[in-house]
Amino acid sequence: MISRSLLFLLAAVAVAALSLADAFSPSATRQRIATPLSMGIFDSFQKAFGNEEYGDPPEAIKATARHILVPSVEDANRVLEEIGKGETSFASLAGKYSTCPSKSRGGSLGSFGPGTMVKEFDEVVFSPGTKIGEVMGPVQTQFGYHLLVVDKRTGGSDWY
Repeated sequence: MISRSLLFLLAAVAVAALSLADAFSPSATRQRIATPLSMGIFDSFQKAFGNEEYGDPPEAIKATARHILVPSVEDANRVLEEIGKGETSFASLAGKYSTCPSKSRGGSLGSFGPGTMVKEFDEVVFSPGTKIGEVMGPVQTQFGYHLLVVDKRTGGSDWY
């Protein structure tokens, strides 16, 4: 007479063999569904030390910038020359030359996320090649020519 434990062992081997055969059999109609393994307390460690939760959400990506808006590229180059002399601050030149209402705030546009400003402006402000505090431009948009300074960028993980 076969003992119960031997029957159990034979049944387990048979199930394992069928599962193994099924795993390697070519079947065009079979769908595989990946299910994550559950490891009890180790799942908590994986979650605690994983990077998935720590990436910046898109709404966390922001920049703070100032600009001087002028109607022509000649005006932009004239302002750039004055900036190059270093005698007058960017804020003073914004108040003097800019046609944007932000000139009353020294050209400050405050903090904004990608897609808030026109495309050409955003491409410069959120470009990894744009250095913080450096005057960029002239950048042509539908409004005119911008000279801009990015004062701060946040979010975006390591792409700044």
